[in-house]
Amino acid sequence: MGFLVAPAEFVAEMRALRRLMLRHPPGNNQRVVAIFLAQGLHDALIARLHRSYLPRWQALAAAVGRHFPGWARMPVFGGTSFWMSGPAGIDARELAARALELGVIIEPGDICFARPADNRNHFRLGFSSIPLDRIEPGIERLAEASDSLFGRAARLGTPS
Repeated sequence: MGFLVAPAEFVAEMRALRRLMLRHPPGNNQRVVAIFLAQGLHDALIARLHRSYLPRWQALAAAVGRHFPGWARMPVFGGTSFWMSGPAGIDARELAARALELGVIIEPGDICFARPADNRNHFRLGFSSIPLDRIEPGIERLAEASDSLFGRAARLGTPS
């Protein structure tokens, strides 16, 4: 089961391609999803996730605001990650390697751009599986990694 949001012409092409590969999803799968939606279980799941993720989202927002002012693209609550954009000279791949040495995993974001080489300063911080009490220490370690590579002034946005 799935869905696609795209221009109408692309959707039409994808439907034609699907017809060649698979006529339709199995009926039992469609029925299970229909029951799941009709009984409100999807809404209940979303509410439970919201309750679980909100404190983590708030903790990450506060920690990022303290340690990386101006770097975060904080979403309206609803996602499970923050996109970060460092100064132009920051290389997120280098930062990811250094952070990993300190036990912190970040996801370099250059591969998400049409021109990866021009966007090496972007990375993503996920929080959905991070215990609440480990978020602040993790961001502190990330700040340490950033400072060791690029200097404190780059992280804080102050002149060097």
